[in-house]
Amino acid sequence: MSKNNYEKAKWLPILITAIILILVWNAVGNLGQITTAISEFLSVISPLLFGALFAYFIYTPHKLIEKLLRKVKIGWISRRARGFSTVIMLILLLALIVVVISFVIPILVTSVIDLANSIPIYVNQLLNYLDNIPYDSFWADFDIAGTLNTVAADLMNMILGSDWLGQAAGTVVGVFSGIFSIILGLIISLYILHDRDRISEFFLRLNKAIFKNEKRRHRSARYFGQVNKVLFTFIASKGLDSLINFAVATAVLLIMEVPYALLLGLVAGVFNFIPFLGSLISAVLISLIALVTRDIGVAIPVAIALILFNQLDANFIEPRIMKSSLKISPILVILAVVAGGAYFGVVGMFLGVPIVVVVKQLIVEFVDSAESMPEADAEDEPAP
Repeated sequence: MSKNNYEKAKWLPILITAIILILVWNAVGNLGQITTAISEFLSVISPLLFGALFAYFIYTPHKLIEKLLRKVKIGWISRRARGFSTVIMLILLLALIVVVISFVIPILVTSVIDLANSIPIYVNQLLNYLDNIPYDSFWADFDIAGTLNTVAADLMNMILGSDWLGQAAGTVVGVFSGIFSIILGLIISLYILHDRDRISEFFLRLNKAIFKNEKRRHRSARYFGQVNKVLFTFIASKGLDSLINFAVATAVLLIMEVPYALLLGLVAGVFNFIPFLGSLISAVLISLIALVTRDIGVAIPVAIALILFNQLDANFIEPRIMKSSLKISPILVILAVVAGGAYFGVVGMFLGVPIVVVVKQLIVEFVDSAESMPEADAEDEPAP
């Protein structure tokens, strides 16, 4: 490298840094517009996002079926093992959708409507219980009944003072739109799995076209490989672990004869996707519903059972499922959940942690590769 080119190369990182700082400064000033634009863009491409998500979920069974079909001695089947595997997965998914629509969704809808209609009754029961607390009790100092009365009054004023009919219609439209995106995402996921070799080849060619330097090309390929591995490990493992949480929570609630067991078990499974905080939030919520729908004699055993299982899951079950160390600081997890929820709602709460895990993995890979590289290559040194 000539001396002039070397001097230009020295100024290039400074120029790039200055441009990045200017862009960040402008982005902070227009943060609201940027988050709105990102949210709208994510809603538009939500079927593709669901497709990528479902592809991680069903990759393992799809690959297992393909592996079994390749061992079949009938040649025309073994040669088309991936195609047959995709068709079998499509049939299984369609059967699952039919079962969910025919049996699960009616139960969930009935539970949600019944719970919504019963909330005023449960609130009054709880208020009556709190009114009977002795004045010298420890809990009397917190004025829980007054706080609940204020919250209930504010909630009623908000409902009566808002366009609840329009909001209900918007909610129904949003639910059907979400169902359509999920079904379309399942179809896209099958295409992704069937053509995964072509997709990988395309990204390798794109990587080769962008990075002419062989070292940078190998480094970027390694980065994307690590990102794919981290996402697969996190999403697929969390999905299986959430199914276990759903089954255990539902079984506990059925044994304790708590109403809305299937709905509350689904809450436990969904909230399990939020590390650290999710299991705690779902346990508290389920215990409160057990308290108002049954009594404290049922709520306490339910809370103890859920907390004990959460500890068993966090320290034994989930690490065995993960099979790899995706260690991340609890502080970063909390920040990711709070920031994601603040800017992108519930979706942001679920996506915040995987994004932080991927960024952390990229930084670790970059630092490790930088430490393993020599300080300067001989051809990059300036001429004396």
